[in-house]
Formats: sequence, C-alpha cells, structure tokens
Amino acid sequence: GRFDSLAVRVTDHPLVVALCQAYGKPLVSTSANLSGLAPCRTVEEVRAQFGEDFPVVEGNTGGRLNPSEIRDALTG
Repeated sequence: GRFDSLAVRVTDHPLVVALCQAYGKPLVSTSANLSGLAPCRTVEEVRAQFGEDFPVVEGNTGGRLNPSEIRDALTG
C-alpha cells in the first residue's frame, strides 16, 4: 500500500467482539469502503462498492454513525 505502517482497528461492536472471542484470535479484514470513498453503512452500499459477490457478515450497526477507530500499531 501507500503507507509504511501497520494499523489496528479498535471496535466495541457486539458482533465483532463475539467473532473475535469465538475465533480466539484477532481478525484481519478490509475497510468497509474503497480508498477515498465514504464508508459503507448498509449491505447495499457494500455491494455497490465491492460487487454483488463480495462476502458480507450482515448485522446491525447499532446506531453507530462513524467507522471504528484505527490506531497505528507502533504509536497507538
């Protein structure tokens, strides 16, 4: 990519927390948007940006209006 760093996404979303706990390890995933585009908030928006065959875990955003926080793995 264009960055020379490693980022960690931090979330308290119940579904993501449950997935991480069930797996017992961190998850690796892409952002819910293509670089430079607005974050997707619905399954329809994800499929419009990534295509109909893109795998999606459907769930409620819980009223969250902003994406989860991303922190630099070295500096926090």
